[in-house]
Amino acid sequence: MEKTDVLTKVKGYFESAIGHPAYIAWQTEAKLAWDFYDGQQWAPDEVAKLAEYSQPAIVINKIAAKIDNIAGTEVAGRTRLAFRSRSGQREEEQAALVLTDLATYVAERAELPQEVSRAFRAGLVCGMGWLDVGVQDAPTGAEIFIRAEDELSVVWDPFSRHTDLSDARFVARERWLDADMVRELFPDQATSLLSTLRAAGLPQGGLGPWGGGDKAVRYYDARREAYRLVEVQYKQTVRQWRVQFMNGKIGAYADRASARKAAAEAGAMLLDAVWVPRVFVAYYSGDSLLHQTALEGNDGQFTLLPYVYKRHKQDGRPYGLVRAAIDPQRELNKRRSKAMHLLNTAQVIADIDAVEDPSILAREAARPDGMILKRAGKDLRIIRNTDLAASQVSVMEQAGRDIQDVLGVFDENLGKPTQAVSGVAIQQRQLAGTLNQMFAFDALRRLKKQLGLNLLALMRATFTPTQVLRITDNLAAAKLVALNGNAPGLGGDLGGVFDVVVEEVGDVLSARDATVLQAQRPDLIGA
Repeated sequence: MEKTDVLTKVKGYFESAIGHPAYIAWQTEAKLAWDFYDGQQWAPDEVAKLAEYSQPAIVINKIAAKIDNIAGTEVAGRTRLAFRSRSGQREEEQAALVLTDLATYVAERAELPQEVSRAFRAGLVCGMGWLDVGVQDAPTGAEIFIRAEDELSVVWDPFSRHTDLSDARFVARERWLDADMVRELFPDQATSLLSTLRAAGLPQGGLGPWGGGDKAVRYYDARREAYRLVEVQYKQTVRQWRVQFMNGKIGAYADRASARKAAAEAGAMLLDAVWVPRVFVAYYSGDSLLHQTALEGNDGQFTLLPYVYKRHKQDGRPYGLVRAAIDPQRELNKRRSKAMHLLNTAQVIADIDAVEDPSILAREAARPDGMILKRAGKDLRIIRNTDLAASQVSVMEQAGRDIQDVLGVFDENLGKPTQAVSGVAIQQRQLAGTLNQMFAFDALRRLKKQLGLNLLALMRATFTPTQVLRITDNLAAAKLVALNGNAPGLGGDLGGVFDVVVEEVGDVLSARDATVLQAQRPDLIGA
């Protein structure tokens, strides 16, 4: 594909996606959800209005504790990936064990549990979290990395409808960088790119061929002196030649010559060519294509893996747990603020000349120990707002119960005292809260399985030289694993074609922990 065609394609993908109504609506909802989770629950105009009446902008953040409870459940029940052979052949069983050890090694180096937890919590809050999986240069050579990506910087195909975005044509990621960083990343094109973007002014870009919004897309921000660079990963079907070996396994090759050579050397059968999806990545800014290449070692999958809590049926935009709790949380804050204001104020009904100084009357009437001197024969009444404040508190308490209902996390799950007095009632409410969370953890398991498949492809592409790794997941029994070498009993060759399934086993740090977990949950520990 010509460079101009690639630029037109990826630019159209990105610009049409960020202008799509579903993506715009999700961005707005996601930022609001994070504000409520972080405790910023009053709009600036609301705070200013309250200040006019000396009314406090109180925030009683019920949302964060309940989201943290679910996120903490994931942390307490963390699992690690394991691989098992489907065929049961001795060679594949050995390779599966080596891959399991490699996955543990990669998880240790990449702080995988923490990164998965970050993506999971983001999904709970705003409906979507992302993991970025790839290979980077390190002092010891190529190294697999796994890190949580900022969900607000990732753009996805708005026409995708699968929960895991497996039907997406593309995913994109944007970065606003300063001039020095642009020069470091793309030294050959930086000078012309920066001058072109600055000369074009703020609005450079246009609409993509697939529709979208009606505003031009900016690639340069003069106020911040920042430049927008966009990475687009997109799928394109390519031809693949296959060879069936004597043992029944099938090898895939990118060109016919390589397939013929492999078939001739092994005495195998050359099969018909097939069309398969392949992922390409392109970097661009404005009207300049900076780099484009095919992604290697990912088996046709994007390096950005989504965690999606739920999606709208109509337009496909994700949403998290927080969205449903925003309205009752607002109600709770406003009722609490109003109740406090009513308790701290009082109404005064008096004749116009009942006191000598009305300002003193207003100050003293607001005090619980105020002293007021009135003229004889004049009417003066002070009305406390206790009943009104009590009604506000009653509505506030109902809002608190509404938050529990919409989030599905009840006070019994948090260990707080409630109106449920019997053990059976408490257990039933705890069980209901657990069942409500199962959808979130089912989506997390889907993410981990996709992560395992991506790791499988990357490990086989990365750990190709003969090397020995020290696996320290079990502190009581660290072990050495040899790759692609002939060391007996240590490892094996990762070459060839074989199938594996991804399982989840308990993430433990010692042999003692493994024994305890095996006794408690034998389904979580692999043999």
